[in-house]
Amino acid sequence: MEELFENDYFIIIGTVTDKDSLTDSIDQSGGIFSKTLNKKTTLVICNDIDDENNKKELEKVKSDLKIIGEQFITESIKEKKRLNVDDFITKSKSGGSGSGGSGGSNDSDEQQPSKRLKVDSLQVGSTWMGALFYVNTSESYPFSLNIESRVDDINTNESKLEGTIDWPTLEDAKTAFRATLKDDDLKIEEHTQITNTDQVSLPNNYEAKVINGNRPSIKGTIVYSDPTDSANPDLKASFNLTFKPSTTPSSSISSATSNSTSTTSSSSSSNSNGTGSSANSTPKLDLDYLIAGNQFKGDFEIPYKFNVKITSRKNQQDIEGIVDWVDLKTKTKLKGTLNEKDLSITLTETDIISGSGVELPIVYTGTLTSSSDPKTLDLITGQYKVDGSTPSTGKFKLELNC
Repeated sequence: MEELFENDYFIIIGTVTDKDSLTDSIDQSGGIFSKTLNKKTTLVICNDIDDENNKKELEKVKSDLKIIGEQFITESIKEKKRLNVDDFITKSKSGGSGSGGSGGSNDSDEQQPSKRLKVDSLQVGSTWMGALFYVNTSESYPFSLNIESRVDDINTNESKLEGTIDWPTLEDAKTAFRATLKDDDLKIEEHTQITNTDQVSLPNNYEAKVINGNRPSIKGTIVYSDPTDSANPDLKASFNLTFKPSTTPSSSISSATSNSTSTTSSSSSSNSNGTGSSANSTPKLDLDYLIAGNQFKGDFEIPYKFNVKITSRKNQQDIEGIVDWVDLKTKTKLKGTLNEKDLSITLTETDIISGSGVELPIVYTGTLTSSSDPKTLDLITGQYKVDGSTPSTGKFKLELNC
């Protein structure tokens, strides 16, 4: 089953049709179900917000969390896509809608505009980082997408975005893009070279889904207008961008309610590309830097330099990647598992892709560290064993290399 809810953390308040079946569906579709409310919770399933017992539980829910019916799960699975959460907000019999902290109707709802665009993480001044990964060739190109202006039109429920894309490994190329956001669908056109380089061929078009929640991300693919290019397996490429909070307050978003619109731009063209978060953010315990395309550099006992590139993370536990032994000119396959409870990780280097001189298998056991302090590195540290040797052969350290 597709991972429709991979960034969603659910709790259930009150009764549902079949709780076991519902939680199984959440688990099989990549979501996480918790029996108790916690800071990772993103959605609350409650079919009846007027029930007195439910109201007591709903008072504990933060006001920014949405309360939805179980149909959001069943209908999304039926349609084989994550549907719009706002279409499944639980309604009170008195006319109010479900929102955290209220447990029922909210009189202020009547004073709000009846038509509003959903607020998401694609804000002016935000930076999104990741890599474009070519599936067949295993080539990857890190890039960051910087939002510099946004215009919302509540009549069409669309947003127009503009900004720049930085390609650090392509002679630090910088390009301009424009994009259209409707619901969770994002279409990007990369159209103009800003720096004087020929490393990026233009125009490029991308289609993606914006995933909000505790770990906002943009997942998409490059698209081609030429059918020949579309059918070429070597040109198939995907990307996964994660949200990096800006260190400076962003400007407000303008809204278009008539034919005349105004645009707000960020007050500064330089954005933070670090991993730090604002003072009000929760600690980054979900380790969102373990995503496809991110690369790590480190030492396999001096003088053996090696880089690790994550190529796949299909669920919360399983990781796949490629090890590049720089001095030995050898590449190998890597598989591993992550234990989120104690932040431990086990990686096994199994097969040689190209080159020679590496004795396999090699088993790495270590721990992950991540911090909201931008001066602190995201690290994987631990010990390794060569071909099952006991005790451990040595130590290793990897640091995130954006």
